[in-house]
Amino acid sequence: MCGQSKHVRRKKEIRARVEKLLHLIQLEPLAKRFPTQLSGGQRQRVALARALAVEPKVLLLDEPFGALDAKVRKELRRWLRNLHDEIHVTTLFVTHDQEEALEVADRVAILRAGRIEQIGTPEEIYDHPASPFVYDFLGNVNLFSGRVKDGAVVIGDTAFSAPETAGETESDAIAFVRPHDVRITREPGGQKAFAALVIRCNAAGPLANLELEREGGGLFSAQLTKEEFQQLQIKPGEQVFVELKNVKVFADDYSI
Repeated sequence: MCGQSKHVRRKKEIRARVEKLLHLIQLEPLAKRFPTQLSGGQRQRVALARALAVEPKVLLLDEPFGALDAKVRKELRRWLRNLHDEIHVTTLFVTHDQEEALEVADRVAILRAGRIEQIGTPEEIYDHPASPFVYDFLGNVNLFSGRVKDGAVVIGDTAFSAPETAGETESDAIAFVRPHDVRITREPGGQKAFAALVIRCNAAGPLANLELEREGGGLFSAQLTKEEFQQLQIKPGEQVFVELKNVKVFADDYSI
């Protein structure tokens, strides 16, 4: 009888643990379904629950959402972020999706050819990239050839502030600028802007994406809010003037 009592108690403990995990992954109503009756995202949640069942001290997730479509991936990473805040288990999350890493992680490590390029919070990594590789890896970026001079980078005939270069000797450099840091105006703006030709506009969605060409050659992209785009009434073939903000400068002998 003692052995039977232990068996019954053990079954109750297992059932309670399963119910707790189902609640954790928000799949309690689907407890009696077979794996083939679950969606891809639901199966990923079940796989995570199985890993958590043994109460690990460290959890490794290697491209857990790689086979899922974009919409499901976004839903699952929000869910995983909330889950992590609740259970507080140290998790090593491996991904090639930069947006995914920046949204889910407390700290991010960028690896290149098996070596760590930079470690920091998502904000530190994105706002203060330590190398051209990190800057280029974390989203779209425009590259402008120029020269460092007197705490600025001169692109063509236009100088843009680059205070981190103050004190450096004059030399060739590459200026890195995110598309959302490209400001478009109708007026020249004195010595702080250069002229560009609008090649293409795509205003579908909440943001407008523009492709432009500098005078003298060189394509680059800009990203405006829908309100900015509608206010400027920009069309392909028109000339506009460009100001660059948050310019990051690297030596021209960099290698991405």
